[in-house]
Amino acid sequence: MAPGLFGCSPATNKSEAEASRDRELPNFIGEHFYACPDGSRLDVDFLGDGLTLDIKTRPNAAPERVTSPASGRTYVGRNLNVSISGGDQITLKRPGARALACKRVLAYQDAADSVAGGQGKGSAA
Repeated sequence: MAPGLFGCSPATNKSEAEASRDRELPNFIGEHFYACPDGSRLDVDFLGDGLTLDIKTRPNAAPERVTSPASGRTYVGRNLNVSISGGDQITLKRPGARALACKRVLAYQDAADSVAGGQGKGSAA
């Protein structure tokens, strides 16, 4: 099992549209939410064997797919590299931009609150 997958939770308590999206994903195995220090939030779906992620950086945005060649390695996508450390931090790296480290939160709506309250421990690297 890939690092960071422990504690993945299946889709629960979501709107019908979100639940429908999850049922359409092939091999959906779990979902994590992250709060970033810039106030943004991430919705990360883990697919298949844990080596594929779909990352939504905005609520209505299309997800960006990244894949990893092996457990513990960097996930790579089009203009995006992603690493997961300790199971509760995700770091996004884009060409020409600073890395963005985001901290896992329990629910999507809590993400902005935890960062605003100083509880989001992610930081731009």
